[in-house]
Amino acid sequence: MCHIRLAISETEKIPSARGFYDNMENSLNMVIKARGKFYSYVQGKDYSLDLDRRGKILGIEIYVPREEWIVDRELVPPAKCEMRQIQVLEHRVEVEPKGFYTNEAKNLACIRFTSEKISYFYKVAQNLLFEVNVLEELSAVWILNLEEDYGFKKEMKYRKGKSVA
Repeated sequence: MCHIRLAISETEKIPSARGFYDNMENSLNMVIKARGKFYSYVQGKDYSLDLDRRGKILGIEIYVPREEWIVDRELVPPAKCEMRQIQVLEHRVEVEPKGFYTNEAKNLACIRFTSEKISYFYKVAQNLLFEVNVLEELSAVWILNLEEDYGFKKEMKYRKGKSVA
């Protein structure tokens, strides 16, 4: 099992971000408005976490259709969590997750890497949580408040700074 090691530090602000599920392409894109250029990744056959040179998250893609995600009726994000700046210390690694999960409303996505019960939740961007184990390894990625999209139209508006509400 490959562990995704992290460096965690306090922060007073996090970047804007929004997740879009495109019903035409059957894929999810998490757009994070953060500075940095693509440098590396952590990926599997059905997802990719895009990273900058320092290991900060730039974006997330899930390529497996939502109909294949596991619906978990008890999947609920934490009521509150602390903001943190997180750097992924692993680069150019391939890690297959335990699964892709969603709730009954299908308005959130969770990529689970471990089945650990003791975890900490950190908000690393708007609508994006990292679940971290006691060894500061990534247990899961949570994408909240998914927007329904078709043909990436809402996503493109968001990328250009326009309202998609």
